[in-house]
Amino acid sequence: MTEYGYHQCSLRFDTKKRKNVSFTAAGSEFYIDIRYSCMPIFSDWILPEDSEEPQLLRRVRSFTSTEHIRLNLEQFSNEEKAREIIGNATQLWPVCDINRPSLIDFALRKAREFVESMPPSHNAGYINLRVRPELKYVFDERLAVRLATRQSTEEAEIGMVPAMEWSIELLESTSLMESGSCVICLEEFVIGGEGVTMPCSHIFHEDCIKKWLRTSHYCPICRYQMPTN
Repeated sequence: MTEYGYHQCSLRFDTKKRKNVSFTAAGSEFYIDIRYSCMPIFSDWILPEDSEEPQLLRRVRSFTSTEHIRLNLEQFSNEEKAREIIGNATQLWPVCDINRPSLIDFALRKAREFVESMPPSHNAGYINLRVRPELKYVFDERLAVRLATRQSTEEAEIGMVPAMEWSIELLESTSLMESGSCVICLEEFVIGGEGVTMPCSHIFHEDCIKKWLRTSHYCPICRYQMPTN
């Protein structure tokens, strides 16, 4: 499957103060309960041909997942073991691999801060933590055009069917009122000059598109099909 964009991921930690409670549990066993919540956001963006900045199309908040992680004294004192337990509990969360160490580090750091603040007579407690991962997909319009053009060129070189001559001659001329470039020759349009509009609304230099269609009946951008013999 051809990929016309790229993914980005980020991870924000909710540092608001929440109700964390320590107490003296029955018996002498030490433990810490971590109530770890994940509130993911998925967003779609587009990078237009005429811009360097992606534009937001939609942002969706997904359902919140909460894991209850208990660490006893032996596990809490052994960092490697504590990291393993937290990592296993959160392995299904939609977080990029590069951010997973930070996910675990945050939980351990907050757990240590909490234990250090506990009164000496307390041997148990629970803390509430939240993270907000965002998974972002950016559709690159320029890349899509380049890949589609390359595909059309390759197909034309191996014997694509040309469009019917009458359909080529019926293409309408249009005045070029916006900046941009012809994806066939890659040269910039001249504002106020003449171009040709395909039935699919894509615009090209007249000589470029007519030469193209006499080899391939596909629009070099969207694959719209012109009539053939």
